[in-house]
Amino acid sequence: MKDFYILNSKTIAVANAKMNNASVKKLWKSFTLGESEIEINSSEEFIFKIGCSTPPKIREGSEYALRVDENGAFIVAKDYPSLMRGFMSLVLKIEHQKEIFFIKCVEEQSEYRVKNRMIHICVFPENDLYYIKKLVRLAALCQYTHIVIEFWGTLKFDCLKELSWQNAFTKDEAKEIIRECYELGIEPIPMFNHLGHAYGSRLCYGKHVVLDQNPKLDYLFTPDGWVWNFESEETVALLKSIRKELYELFEDSSFFHIGCDEAYFVSKNERMRKKFPDFLNTVTTEIEKEGKRPMLWVDMLLEKDTYPNCYATGEKGEVEALRKATAKSSVFVDWQYGSIETPIPTLKALKDCGRDVMGAPWHEEKNYCAHIDTVADNNLFGVMLTTWHTLKTYMFTIPDFAKKCGAKGFVWNEYCGMWEEAATMLRRLSFEGNTLESAGWCKTQIEV
Repeated sequence: MKDFYILNSKTIAVANAKMNNASVKKLWKSFTLGESEIEINSSEEFIFKIGCSTPPKIREGSEYALRVDENGAFIVAKDYPSLMRGFMSLVLKIEHQKEIFFIKCVEEQSEYRVKNRMIHICVFPENDLYYIKKLVRLAALCQYTHIVIEFWGTLKFDCLKELSWQNAFTKDEAKEIIRECYELGIEPIPMFNHLGHAYGSRLCYGKHVVLDQNPKLDYLFTPDGWVWNFESEETVALLKSIRKELYELFEDSSFFHIGCDEAYFVSKNERMRKKFPDFLNTVTTEIEKEGKRPMLWVDMLLEKDTYPNCYATGEKGEVEALRKATAKSSVFVDWQYGSIETPIPTLKALKDCGRDVMGAPWHEEKNYCAHIDTVADNNLFGVMLTTWHTLKTYMFTIPDFAKKCGAKGFVWNEYCGMWEEAATMLRRLSFEGNTLESAGWCKTQIEV
């Protein structure tokens, strides 16, 4: 009796009809190094079957169950995104010796420690479309449930042309990214910061996407340009128009991320601080009525000088009113980059605040492990890995963070490091082929 299933040059599968898409077919072909193509016969069930294997029974609480025996492979899942995560686990098990491709026999149930496993990515002017597509594919392969996409002056809006630089993506290009998300089973979430980060650029470089192109629009911002001026009716109306356009692009998304972090001008200005709860209530309530769940960073909703090794900017006696001002469906996303011990104090303090709560770490291993452990131990809503400008050197943390949440990696990953596994994943996801600049995660190898 063999302990593996050998793949043919042409694989016939019975699978949920949604899997009959270009991304799935490219993924299969790439993981078999171009030696096997897949043909999918559609089913209404959330299954994937090749060969003559029998269906595994899915345990309560599992997203999917997977079985591979000498006769074939079979995945049963609770819904399409879960089925795709089971499929990702399957393709990561494909091995080969010369021209023979096989999958070793295995019985598997999903064992994710956290229900909602999100990643937040920024689309900068220096990023090309192919790079962002590979990021989406990597997040899906690593079995994240959602990807938060924040365009930093890189999406052309109809409501105000100065919201983007000249080389920004068109909406049709953005739709390509969003389509791949849904095909691969990961839900995209639009983000547009409604408070701080109004530059649409990184503060440390002094660029402002709107005011560097049209200084006369300064009334939309606080005098320093860093924060949206929510005291202006024109600003509030513009933000609503921006959301409407993003809803049309991300029409099936359940959430909308409004940012609201690092609004220094507001946090230091008592007059604006007093008006902030009303603005927060208006925005989150409108988003709720617009059919989405608002998400927001909560540094301004945490009392400063209260939690060791945690970032908080809220004034004493004001944070409770801010929390209560948010729509009840709001999701509080607590970014803490200095905490490396479990439990993270702010997450523990927010546990019973009446809103769903997520932990949001950065790329440092002790930091993201503390977030995952705190969220899992306290049954919080989920985790969101933030990446900002670091992906050109820290992309390898994307699969490692996912594995710490219970995602599967390559079957041989115990013998290698994070860098090697991430690089191999990216090669498998480079459907269009690579050049020197597009290979890996950095356009150059050395700074010159």
